[in-house]
Amino acid sequence: MNLRTTSLAIVAAALVAVSCSSDAEPAAEPATEPTEDTATEEPSDGPTIQIEGFEFSALDPVAPGTEIIVANLDGAQHTLTADDGSFNSGGLDGGATAAITAPDAPGTYTFICNIHPRMTGSITVEG
Repeated sequence: MNLRTTSLAIVAAALVAVSCSSDAEPAAEPATEPTEDTATEEPSDGPTIQIEGFEFSALDPVAPGTEIIVANLDGAQHTLTADDGSFNSGGLDGGATAAITAPDAPGTYTFICNIHPRMTGSITVEG
């Protein structure tokens, strides 16, 4: 091999090594970064609906405008979404919590998990 060919081979090997090493660096953000709708902060104490075993827990009647905590205890992502659109937890990864606000008008408001439509429940607002 002549000097020029050897030099080109060394440069090419160095470029390959640099490009491969950048692929091995860990990602700057976690692979399971929450979506914009997913809540990750712990809401304040209050009435709680737990999601466990692909079911919503029951909730006693609440006053209008009450903050309700939604806690996903499952490993799968869920939502708690009012049929009439009056509240929506957004996507909740396993272990995440969010807060929704009960509607201002008294009544019974049914909801569903948009991901698992067989999961249903209701919130009763008394005032």
